[in-house]
Amino acid sequence: MSFKDVFINRSEYYESLEKEYSRRLHHLGNLRLIAFLAGAAGSAYGYFTGGPAWAAGVLLLFLPVFITLIMKYSKMKKDMEIAGAMLEIQRRYLSRIDGTWVRFEDCGLEFVDSSHPYTYDLDVFGRQSLFQMISVAQTVVGRNHLKALLAGPSRDIETINKRQSAVKELGANLEFCQRLQCQGLLADGMLDSESLVDYAEEPLLLSKAISIIRVLPVFTGLGFLMSWGGWMHLWVPMLLLSVQGLIFVLGFWKIQPELNRVYLFHKKLEVFKNMFRLIESEEFEDDYLSVLRSGLQGEKAPASVGMKKLEKISDAIDLRYQPIVYFILGILLLWDFHCVLQLERWKNENGGKVREWFEIIGAFEALSSLSVILHIYPEWVFPEIQEHGMGVMAQDVGHPLLQQDKCVRNDIEIRQYSCIVTGSNMSGKSTYLRAVGLNLVLAYSGTSVCAREFCCSMLDIYTSMVIRDDLMGGISTFFAELTRIEMILKHSRQGRPMIYLIDEIFRGTNSLDRIAGARTVLRELSRNGAIGLISTHDFELCDLEEDQEVSFRNCHFEEQYVEGGIKFDYILRPGRCTTSNARYLMNMVGIQVPE
Repeated sequence: MSFKDVFINRSEYYESLEKEYSRRLHHLGNLRLIAFLAGAAGSAYGYFTGGPAWAAGVLLLFLPVFITLIMKYSKMKKDMEIAGAMLEIQRRYLSRIDGTWVRFEDCGLEFVDSSHPYTYDLDVFGRQSLFQMISVAQTVVGRNHLKALLAGPSRDIETINKRQSAVKELGANLEFCQRLQCQGLLADGMLDSESLVDYAEEPLLLSKAISIIRVLPVFTGLGFLMSWGGWMHLWVPMLLLSVQGLIFVLGFWKIQPELNRVYLFHKKLEVFKNMFRLIESEEFEDDYLSVLRSGLQGEKAPASVGMKKLEKISDAIDLRYQPIVYFILGILLLWDFHCVLQLERWKNENGGKVREWFEIIGAFEALSSLSVILHIYPEWVFPEIQEHGMGVMAQDVGHPLLQQDKCVRNDIEIRQYSCIVTGSNMSGKSTYLRAVGLNLVLAYSGTSVCAREFCCSMLDIYTSMVIRDDLMGGISTFFAELTRIEMILKHSRQGRPMIYLIDEIFRGTNSLDRIAGARTVLRELSRNGAIGLISTHDFELCDLEEDQEVSFRNCHFEEQYVEGGIKFDYILRPGRCTTSNARYLMNMVGIQVPE
């Protein structure tokens, strides 16, 4: 069975399951209506034939049946929603395989940063990006964790190897990863936990009087009992009840803002609780994952229990939206005061741990996103990260974002030197540079890469590929590129291991100045110890291979002219290119250039 068939079969299973739940839900709805009508009719008949006692008896007979049907209906509706969410997840996986993932709504657009050393040029974030393809994060903190792994991963090789081990286990545990994503999908929109974390960490400064006030209903109740037994005048408990009513009204305006803040999280708490519970209940073999999960266990109770307690408090606060019940309980029991005291107790027990809880969810979502690659491309390999030396050596490297049946793969081997990549237009130079760069991003993040073999050292990645002018800032395309190149040169002067990827350097100026400037830049980069790839149409730069003071090698792409047409095989070859196709392409689109 192919990996695609796995998701097709899972999709068919959850589609049939959702339909089955829908059918059962329809029947339960009908039974619930029948039970209600039968109970109402039976109570009315009993009332007119046997009086109120008979009516009450019939009602008590049908009420448990009606409540049971309501509970079953609610549970089955939730099961149907889970089946629907799991079906959506299978469809998204299939979209990743057939290339339609570019329609996914979440593409990490807010992470796009044209000033970043490499993410803008390598399509790490934004439309048709790596983030858009692999992200399964449903929480803001999870998206931020994934962003950090792709844009600024740790340079510590041991940490990368630990993430690799964690991703390997999650890659073999598709069910867990999809269940975690499923819980997040059940919420309305992206889950933002920051406001909940901020609330949990804020001290709740309550007056000691509230602790005293909350016992007032006990004395009021005792007063009514004593009055009923003839040991106290009725006006005493009535006075206490009046005081409670006054306290309820006055306290409403002081306590409600605090309770309102908690209720804002009401719909998210169950989702968070279930995400915590899912992670807590999973047994991991990998030490990295086990340590992460242990952060949810707690000394007294796990995170899911702490979130369940807050959920119960939120449910109690929800009584405000049932005015009659709320008004009665608010006065008789001083309901709001009990709620706020429960919140204080919850904060004291859990407030200092909530941020860590959500960071753990974020870490799991980020690692699950990295494991998506293993789920859809199990044949990709994990890279070997070398501690010493400086280079990238790989076989059959492909662009991770291309459909694999259309992806042409090439080898790369650069050790202490750089490569000048020449070739005609559309031959594959830019795609090759991006393939190398994006696979390095995957390697350092801790997941598998699009290659048969891949070995690299730790390198800072710097690129200059997509250059745009800034009309409002008064910056031309050429000056924008100069600024980018200067950033690369400045970093190379620090002596840190780095790889640069430069696409058609100084394209915004005349050929004489471009070639002179490019030679100067490449010589300095080489003398500073940097390695990299530079694509160019200026064959004069290929002469740097003969310069003994610098370290460059030439490689190129070719085109073939077959039966009056042009074809590309996108195969990288050693040496410099000797052909060009600009005139042919111009003639092809109707711009007739004389020979």
